[in-house]
Amino acid sequence: MKIMGVDIGEKRIGIALTDKDKRLSIPHSIIKNDKDFTRELTNILNKESIEKIIVGMPYTLKGEIGDQGKKVLDFVKDNILNMGMEVAYQDERFTSKLHVDPLIKKKKINKQKDKFSAAMILQSYLDRNLKIKRN
Repeated sequence: MKIMGVDIGEKRIGIALTDKDKRLSIPHSIIKNDKDFTRELTNILNKESIEKIIVGMPYTLKGEIGDQGKKVLDFVKDNILNMGMEVAYQDERFTSKLHVDPLIKKKKINKQKDKFSAAMILQSYLDRNLKIKRN
């Protein structure tokens, strides 16, 4: 079983998956944020044997849930929670800026940045949980 990372945007949703050992996050795909999202996500969940979904939460700089965070919570409530999957949230502040922007400047992955952001969110979650388990 694998864990899925999700970066929810207004137009596109980035998807990343763990390796089978749940130690490494791998960019997977991008799904359009439209009426077909649920069907496409369900296909990935079934094909990849996903046990948990980690959703990037855009907290404010004060660590609170602002307007964007409320949009993410509403999206998850309307489109993901009814799938019967365990869902957890991971702070996504700065993930795309720290890791993706240098590559975008080289124009290598501009259209793929959402799945790379999802991978950073998921890797942050994995790193945090591996550290907790080791202590």
